[in-house]
Amino acid sequence: MPQQNIQEIRINGQIYTPDQLHLMDGEYSDLRLFLEAWWSPQPQMEVQTSGSTGQPKKMLVRKAAMLDSAIRTLHFFDLQAGQRALLCLPLHYIAGKMMVVRALAGQLNLVLRTPSGLPLDNLEERVDFAAFSPLQMLNELEHHPSRLHLLDKVLIGGGKVDEVLGRLLQRQSFAAYESYGMTETLSHIALRRINGPRAQKHFVALQGVEIRCNKEDCLELQVAGLTRGWLSTNDLVRMYDNNSFEILGRTDNVINSGGLKILPEQLEFRLAPLLPLPFYLTWRPHARLGQQLVLVSTRYPADHQKLFQKIKEVLPRYQRPAEWLLVPDFPLTHSGKIQRKQLAELVQKMTL
Repeated sequence: MPQQNIQEIRINGQIYTPDQLHLMDGEYSDLRLFLEAWWSPQPQMEVQTSGSTGQPKKMLVRKAAMLDSAIRTLHFFDLQAGQRALLCLPLHYIAGKMMVVRALAGQLNLVLRTPSGLPLDNLEERVDFAAFSPLQMLNELEHHPSRLHLLDKVLIGGGKVDEVLGRLLQRQSFAAYESYGMTETLSHIALRRINGPRAQKHFVALQGVEIRCNKEDCLELQVAGLTRGWLSTNDLVRMYDNNSFEILGRTDNVINSGGLKILPEQLEFRLAPLLPLPFYLTWRPHARLGQQLVLVSTRYPADHQKLFQKIKEVLPRYQRPAEWLLVPDFPLTHSGKIQRKQLAELVQKMTL
């Protein structure tokens, strides 16, 4: 496998070397800046977290560790030199950066698309590997079903693959995988096959990744050459063996209502088949309960009162939202993740 000092990359079929980056199309300035930083003598690069669980922050990571992560992915998906990899994610965050490193490490042909909600616009040739956010994938399933035959192996990350998206993916011929990872792990450290005869219910850690559950039922992991000892996460998990797990929610998202702890992610997954529009569960202050569970969306569907009654019937009494509220917009990160703290703050301002 090529090493970090590889001095060329193939982009849209054209080879670029460090002294040819100035010839790159002006609309790809972010990619040019990334490659300049990658080919510089510095052993580290600056990356930024998404901000889904707090304020976005910048951190320095070793290029060698990024290369190791890229090679794990290349091995898992059996990607070969010359194959086409679609880059349609922003280069501001680790997911986009790692697609470029995979192209460098595996001598892949990087196919560029400006990040958008419909990244397959104008795509005419087959791609062997692609990475999408859940929203991008859902948009393509709804708007470009005729282009999906161009995909072979697809990685979906940056947010949960809900039941609606998972069900739609069952009908597709390409192999779809949900990823688990974060900026600190330089993209994914575990994958779950979503569709096909080898579909999986749980995430499985990649080779070289060790996982365990701590006393708070949160995932801890360590990766050779990346982490210094065990890295603790805020992700509540259920372990199935020493290599596979299910994400239940995050400790910082737990809603404490009258002393009962509610995981909004679990309830949202359960309610998704009932609700024909995007929604989230959050909380508002309550004199007796402390935090009172509420459901929020940006609009009401038809017969929403009847639907709200149905929701209450399928949930246990202490997990039923007290009210269905409308918000102007969902607070999202640039990568499309819900900012739950900001959503709760928005609801609190509305209910003062």
